[in-house]
Amino acid sequence: MSAAGPAAPAGSVASAAGMAAVPQQYVGLVRGINVGGNNRITMADFRAVFEGLGFSDVKTLLQSGNVVFASARPLGLADVAAIERAFEAAAGFRAGFVVLSAAQFLAILDQNPLLAVGTDLSRLVVTFLPQAPDAAPAATSATSATSATSATSATSATSATPAGSSGAATSFELPEADATLPEVFAASQYAIYSWHPDGISNSRVPATFWKRLGPVYTARNVNTANKLAALLRARTA
Repeated sequence: MSAAGPAAPAGSVASAAGMAAVPQQYVGLVRGINVGGNNRITMADFRAVFEGLGFSDVKTLLQSGNVVFASARPLGLADVAAIERAFEAAAGFRAGFVVLSAAQFLAILDQNPLLAVGTDLSRLVVTFLPQAPDAAPAATSATSATSATSATSATSATSATPAGSSGAATSFELPEADATLPEVFAASQYAIYSWHPDGISNSRVPATFWKRLGPVYTARNVNTANKLAALLRARTA
């Protein structure tokens, strides 16, 4: 990989002035594509969205809307909006993106307080909440509503400066423990961690809880998140 990457198309996100000498690594997560027969896009077309915006080293993982890419300059909320517009033009439908720097993404995974509880990583889930991709990684400790042996109690948490929104904070309250046993929940500023021992399809959490998070959030199980983390660490080693 060259330091500057390929030449950026005119008017692209990555062609703006102020390019950094070393490309910066990002993760893009999109919600609700290629589920059943709805909102279909090939991964070749998905990659082309990012390449068309001038990003380099674009690599997708699985079919569920996971992409790792490099940018010659730091990205902000306006860049997330540009990605969403380019995606809609290519795919023919609108989808919200959570775009995180490598540092943000890895910090969210490293802060997961449920790793000791979730014995099956396919049922241990991280729900990523939108944030500005140029913001500093979230503070160290999760707002935990759990212990290693018991379920959660209700805990308030706040997401600040969500990407793709007006910038107003999104407030949410975790589900009551006695309503979701044996599921376990915890939250940090930009993520909700959840353990679903009976499988997420059998979750007792009402759909209204997730709807309160707004239109832009997306969940990945820890197996998938760890694969993305491995791609990032290989690039930043």
